[in-house]
Amino acid sequence: MKRIIVMLSVLVFAAWTGMALAGAEGNVMGKVTKIQGDMWTIEMSDGKSKTVHIDPSTTKKEGDPKEGSMVSADVTSGGHANWIKAEAEMKH
Repeated sequence: MKRIIVMLSVLVFAAWTGMALAGAEGNVMGKVTKIQGDMWTIEMSDGKSKTVHIDPSTTKKEGDPKEGSMVSADVTSGGHANWIKAEAEMKH
């Protein structure tokens, strides 16, 4: 019985940890190549592109990010940017 309780506790902890980390993707850095409404495409230094949702009411903007700007952004796994920042010069 004790073993079952320990195993269930481990499973619950693992599930909780997975849910807590599910919202985080991390930083995206690159050049804004396209803006269509709230969806911005950022081309990263490796040539891959990431489409990011920039919500005017919830995404914090620093500087003047726009098409052609070098930016960094904190992006969730769902593709929403918590913040986006125009960079003077990107380091690769």
